[in-house]
Amino acid sequence: AEDMGSQTEREMGDAKDAPLEASAAVNGDAAVEEGLEDVDVVRASLLDIVRQKAEDMGLIEKIQRVMVAFKYAKPSDSGDTVKNMVDTTVQKAMNEDEQEGTLTGLLLLMPGVGLMILEGPQRLVVGSLQSIHDSKHSDVIESCHMLCSMQDAPGRSIPLWATVPLQLAKAEGIVPEKDKVPEMIPDISIQLQKFGKEIFAKSPEERVEACATMQRLHGDAIPRVEDVLGLCGSPQVMSLKEFFDLYYTPTTCLGGPLDSEVCWPLPPSLNY
Repeated sequence: AEDMGSQTEREMGDAKDAPLEASAAVNGDAAVEEGLEDVDVVRASLLDIVRQKAEDMGLIEKIQRVMVAFKYAKPSDSGDTVKNMVDTTVQKAMNEDEQEGTLTGLLLLMPGVGLMILEGPQRLVVGSLQSIHDSKHSDVIESCHMLCSMQDAPGRSIPLWATVPLQLAKAEGIVPEKDKVPEMIPDISIQLQKFGKEIFAKSPEERVEACATMQRLHGDAIPRVEDVLGLCGSPQVMSLKEFFDLYYTPTTCLGGPLDSEVCWPLPPSLNY
């Protein structure tokens, strides 16, 4: 009788505890679901955070800046043919870009030579230069020379694309001494960038007007014809072909494939 009473009491106790256990299980499941909800939150990736900070700082796109000199095939050429070729190339690059990138810069047309600063996304800058390099315009341009290239410029220095014909006296190129080239090229680039920065605050119409009156109002920003022609003749300045061969052409190891890549079976490993 005592055993039966004890069993009955245990059964009654279990029956009382069952709702409590069920409630605890429900509460536990709810807590787990709440925990999962806390975990299942869309968080910005590190790349998104960096991109947002870059946008907040105004660094929305990565800019490449190059300065290139074109030596005319005909020294007597006014540069109109070069203007048409370069303008068409720049406009075509922007029109065909799926990401709707833009190119900005200046093309200065001097007697016998043209000087260009081009800025924009690397794909557009390199693509435009490649088009100029590959195009069959030997009757227009005798040679192209890469004066400087910056792949990660802090921003654009020129707010528009403009071609500026300059009425300057003809001159013979003066090839600078070897140690003078690293000084001349940055000086020319800085002067042109200063001009670009000055017109940034102007309206689009005022910017065009500033470019049209550049020679009269900003003559100090224009380099000498003999200096630009001299840089084209300097062995210290790469041609556009040399620039592409050095930076944008895949290289082969030791001039060709290794022996292990052209013979079968593979040679045995060397034992040192």
